[in-house]
Amino acid sequence: MVDHYVAFSIPFFLLFIALEAFFFWRKNKEKLRINDSLTNLSCGIVTLIFEVFTKGGLFLFFDYLSRAWGIFEWDMSAALTWIIFFFVYDFFYYWGHRLSHTVNFMWSGHLPHHQSEEYNFTVALRQGALQDTLNFPVFLPMALMGCPVEVFAAVLLLNKFFQFWIHTRAIGRVSLIEGIFNTPSAHRVHHAVNAIYVDRNYGGVIMLWDKLFGTWADERESEPCVFGVRKPYRSWNPLHAHIDWWARLWKDAVSTQRWGDKLKLWFMPTGWRPADVTQNDPWQPYDIDRYQKYDPKVSIRRKVLSVVLFMVSLPLISHLLFEQFNLPLLDKAGMAAVILACLYFSGSLLNGNKYARQTDKKISSIEY
Repeated sequence: MVDHYVAFSIPFFLLFIALEAFFFWRKNKEKLRINDSLTNLSCGIVTLIFEVFTKGGLFLFFDYLSRAWGIFEWDMSAALTWIIFFFVYDFFYYWGHRLSHTVNFMWSGHLPHHQSEEYNFTVALRQGALQDTLNFPVFLPMALMGCPVEVFAAVLLLNKFFQFWIHTRAIGRVSLIEGIFNTPSAHRVHHAVNAIYVDRNYGGVIMLWDKLFGTWADERESEPCVFGVRKPYRSWNPLHAHIDWWARLWKDAVSTQRWGDKLKLWFMPTGWRPADVTQNDPWQPYDIDRYQKYDPKVSIRRKVLSVVLFMVSLPLISHLLFEQFNLPLLDKAGMAAVILACLYFSGSLLNGNKYARQTDKKISSIEY
C-alpha cells in the first residue's frame, strides 16, 4: 500500500521538479543539468525496485513483533496514537540518520542520497536502496512499544513526503520555524561538505533533536553550501552508485594485513581506514576551492537517447508498483531487469563511455 502512494505521487514530484527548473531559468537562466537530474531520479527508481522485493518482509516482521511482543495496545482511531508515534518515529529517525553518517557500513546505504553535486527537488528522490533496510533495526523499539504496523507505515511515509520540499535552493530561510522544523536552509547545511557544516542537522521533520544532542548548525551567508560528498562519485551509473562505498570498504578490507582491521573497518566512523592501507593508498584531501563538478561533455544525440531510455522506465516502474502484489515473482523480476537495463544504459550514455560512443556511431549511420 505504501508503494501505491509513492506511485500516485510520481506525477506530482515531476511537476514540482519542472516548476523549480522553470523558476531558476526565469530567475538567472540557470538550466537543470540533465545528467545529474536523470541520475538522481534513476537512483530513486532503483531504490523503489529494491523495496518491491524487501519492504513487505520488513513490515511483516515489524507487525509480528508489535503483535507478539508489544508492551501496550494502541487505539488506531485515537488521534493521540498517531501524534505520539509521529514524534517517536522522528526521534528514532534522527538517530538512524545520524548513525548512517557515522558508521561505515550504514553510510553505504545512505551515501547515494548525498552523491549529487546539485541541490534541487530531484535530489529528494535520490535515495539509497539499502538505506531503509540497514536503518530498520533502529525502529524496532517502536514495535516493542506496540505501534501498529499501519501507523508505522503511515508516519514513515509522512516523514519521507515532508522531506521532499526541503531539497531546494529556491526557498531561503523560513524565519518562523527555523531550528524547530526542518527547512530548505537547515537541510542545505546537512547536504553541504563545507567543514563547518559536515555531520549537522540530522532531523527529519523536527530539528529540536539536533539542538538537544548538539548537532545543529545554521546556514551562513558568508559560507555558501557546497554539495556532494568528500569522496566524490564520478559517474552517472545509478546502479554502481548504490555499491560505491561497499566496493571501497571491500577493497580496504582486502588490502589491510591485519585481520582485526578487516572486520573493524565496517563498524568504524566513516572515513576511517587501516593504517597500512592509508600508507599504501592515501586518499587525496577534498579541496572545495579547486573542486570542479563532474560534467563530461556528450553529444545531443546521447542526451536525447538517454532521456528516451529513462522515460521508458517511468510507466514500467509505475506498473510494477501498482501491480506488485498481483504479478508472479518471475514477472516482477523480469520487469525489474528491463527497468534497470534502461537506467544503466541511460547513465552510460551520459558518461560518454565506450558503449555510448558505439551507440552514437550507430545513430549517426542511421541518420546519414
